[in-house]
Amino acid sequence: MADKASASSAVFRPHFKTHQSVGVGKWFKESGIEAITVSSLSMANEFADAGWNDITIAFPVNMRELEGYNKLSKKIDLNLLVDSAEVIDGLSSRLDSGTGIFLEIDTGYGRSGIHFSEEDKIRNIIAAIRKSGLQFKGFLTHSGDTYSAKSPDEIKMIYTKSISILEVLKNNYPNTIISVGDTPSCSTVHDLSQADELRPGNFVYYDLMQFYLGSCTIKDIAVSVACPVTGIYPERNEIVIYGGAVHLSKEFLDKDGKFFGLVVKYTDEGWTAPIAATRLSSLSQEHGLISTTPGFLKTLSHGDLLGVLPVHSCLTANLLRENTLII
Repeated sequence: MADKASASSAVFRPHFKTHQSVGVGKWFKESGIEAITVSSLSMANEFADAGWNDITIAFPVNMRELEGYNKLSKKIDLNLLVDSAEVIDGLSSRLDSGTGIFLEIDTGYGRSGIHFSEEDKIRNIIAAIRKSGLQFKGFLTHSGDTYSAKSPDEIKMIYTKSISILEVLKNNYPNTIISVGDTPSCSTVHDLSQADELRPGNFVYYDLMQFYLGSCTIKDIAVSVACPVTGIYPERNEIVIYGGAVHLSKEFLDKDGKFFGLVVKYTDEGWTAPIAATRLSSLSQEHGLISTTPGFLKTLSHGDLLGVLPVHSCLTANLLRENTLII
């Protein structure tokens, strides 16, 4: 991904909310990465303490955390995200003037940000930022609607629409930058040179959602959850593992039926391909229920470790903060 950003002449500012690991962060530094994205003030403080000095908090400003933003902005280059003039009024008298401000634009996802069609609001917010003395950096978006795409071609179509909208804004406000960041787009679009900055995060691990979107291969998925076998039920071809919603979240896929993960076995080299006809079919708080075949069931004993490839690695990594590297 760093090579793709370089080839596109874009700044690579990866999102660290996926791995949330100082250790994994060192791999990025080894690739020459100097600027990062996080999703909370606490995460920003954690990575600032680990030596990262250029951080964007890509979540709308929380007015209850102004004191924390101000303390952090005195130590590092900090960028914040806004979507209203009211927030700028609150920031202008209480925040260090060196803090960078991005205006979040909704290009079609419908989660947060100013909708691109609201030209008057955009104009008023930018005027308020500039009047406040804060640094207006440019326009930031997250095209999360790519996660609902049915094919790589649809992902590319969503990206093309989004980047075109942002280019119009940039042309209207010279010397600003365009910051984009969803993993499906950054993985499937070859030329990202229309963006000034790339912020993908999930790609560091990938997951089953990305695999079924066409963003990666199954071999690219770099995280699994190690779960002990605690129950074997031959009469119904099912296995119970210690691995439930508190470990994997309730994210699911519906591909020939609803499931919460695919199952692998661990080897000295890492793990196998997903076991055929074997899925994590049900989750409760601590329990996971795996549906499988009689043949695979016979290979297992109580206490064996099975790996679950998660549907959404960001949530799984957040729930399970300890990791073991298998290289």
